[in-house]
Amino acid sequence: METALPQAAVWDCYADPALRPEWDKEVRELPLDGPLAPGMRGTLELHGLPPTDLTIPSVIPGSALTTEVCIPDGTPLRFTYHLAEISRGTRVTHRAELDGPPAGQEFGASVTAPAPDTMRALIHFAATRAR
Repeated sequence: METALPQAAVWDCYADPALRPEWDKEVRELPLDGPLAPGMRGTLELHGLPPTDLTIPSVIPGSALTTEVCIPDGTPLRFTYHLAEISRGTRVTHRAELDGPPAGQEFGASVTAPAPDTMRALIHFAATRAR
């Protein structure tokens, strides 16, 4: 998805996990044990589901972030959020990766279905903060 916003305006929304519920309707809370950095741990609390441990495997400040949780059977589920400067602003990419047997189409679709709405909400939220 593309936006006219500068990359830094979008990154600021990722950089503060406490803001996540403001732009991701799936998330109730995302507290981390410290600042956003590789190896940091926290808890992902989705609406209607029990909290789950979350790890930040990688961060490239200003442009990329990867989070990892394990689904109930122990299969790792990674989300990568990537920002790239383009001539008209910023390209925002969200990617989900699931390793293991449950990586079927039905489960994958349920994980990725909210992504377009979440990305639109992220861009809208970033735009309101940038004003």
